[in-house]
Amino acid sequence: MYHGNEMMRKLKIPVLVAGGLLFLTLLWSVVLSGFNYRFDADELFNANSIYLMLKGLMPYKDFYTVYSPILHWILTPVFLITGFNFSAIAEARAVMIGFFLIRLLLIFLLADRIFNRRIAVLSVVLYLLNPFTVFADMQIRPDNLMMLFYLLFLVVFISAVNTKSSRLYFLTGILLGITMLTNIKIIPSVVVFILVFTHFAWRNTLLKQLLLVFDGAIASFFVFFGYFFIQGYAPEMFLHVFLDAFRLNQSVPYPTWLGYFYFSNPVIYGFEGKPLNWMFAWMLPLIAFAGAYVIFKSSFREKKGQVVTKHILCYSLAAQWISMLFINSVFIQYYIPLNWLYGLFGAVFIDDLIFQSEIPSFERNILRGTIFLFFVTLTASSFFANINRSKWNSVELVTQYESLWAQIPENQPVFPNLLFRPTVYPILAGATFAPYMRDRYEPAYAMIEKKKLPYLVELNDEYFSYLDSESQMYIRKNYQPDPKDPRFWLKIEKEK
Repeated sequence: MYHGNEMMRKLKIPVLVAGGLLFLTLLWSVVLSGFNYRFDADELFNANSIYLMLKGLMPYKDFYTVYSPILHWILTPVFLITGFNFSAIAEARAVMIGFFLIRLLLIFLLADRIFNRRIAVLSVVLYLLNPFTVFADMQIRPDNLMMLFYLLFLVVFISAVNTKSSRLYFLTGILLGITMLTNIKIIPSVVVFILVFTHFAWRNTLLKQLLLVFDGAIASFFVFFGYFFIQGYAPEMFLHVFLDAFRLNQSVPYPTWLGYFYFSNPVIYGFEGKPLNWMFAWMLPLIAFAGAYVIFKSSFREKKGQVVTKHILCYSLAAQWISMLFINSVFIQYYIPLNWLYGLFGAVFIDDLIFQSEIPSFERNILRGTIFLFFVTLTASSFFANINRSKWNSVELVTQYESLWAQIPENQPVFPNLLFRPTVYPILAGATFAPYMRDRYEPAYAMIEKKKLPYLVELNDEYFSYLDSESQMYIRKNYQPDPKDPRFWLKIEKEK
């Protein structure tokens, strides 16, 4: 027995060093994939929103969006310094990767405080091995900034409960408010927090602290709404960000369903077919809910901050997952609030399985070895998938846009719209175009006529079909496709 323990101690340092190198290699491949992978349409939309805002156009009034502008405000300096080009978009993505690395640290700190160091490390590893994480969690999306604020909110909250600091409770509320204002996809988790913490505060005579949290959240909303009230379009902002976001999802013409992304998809999994990380994507929700069960069957003989946070996270996992059953179109970004929870609770389950469960030592060692080999193989598979995905760059996309920019003056208004060019119509091409949007604004033909556009750019059949009938007739009568370049519709010169 003594020799066995001595051997384990001697192996501990080499295993830790090997594990550390393996983790750094995986992290490097994840970051490389996140930075080099081709730009998503939503990323271009967000970059273009920054451009339009800096050109003096008001979101919600002058162009349609359901996104809060908080991410756009934060990324504005990148474009002011670099200019409006693809280099600036790449630098903005680098900022998002920086936010992603901070989120890794926050996940580690949170898991370490409410569970243990093993679970903290394993949570981060499982999070990085999740192919949905690699695909979406570093992109230029408000969802990713939302998660940064949410994780920071949780870390501050558990500190507030443990230290009973009034300032930290108030800061918790501020961060909670900013999280909701950044993106409303986190609402299921926010509702869970409000319900669980209200119950916790009532049972532990913490009503003053509960009020401090609500005061902080209200303060965030007051400042945010106050800004738009001063700008003169608070009602439009409220309609778009808090009401249209739900309406827009129901208007998507080709909906996706929960589980859609678990099919064989080289864009997400890095390879054709069903590689090992595809299998892991299927496993993660199962082991995550198993981990939540492990928590509920425990006695919770721990610090109050740990207990309440565990309850909040368990119910948040269920609430975020169940909420997607009621969403018409479950796009990949809807998994962003779940990806880290899958990693966290998956780590709880694995830790319980190999360290806490009552399994004979021989069988336990076999189980540990099997799980270790699986993770080594999965890490290798994920590494090569990440490297392969990082080669799918945006060279062709960049070439297409640069050829259009060369033909269109920088300040020339266009229709429907073009990246980094002024637009004349609020509903931008490339996003969902629903009848309720069209009915909200002046007809497209009136805006085209007002600006007397010499040509239309990238007017595809789908976008054209969503226009009102008068605008369709006007375009057919006054413009025709350029036979030399089908991307342009040239104005018909009328005979004198």
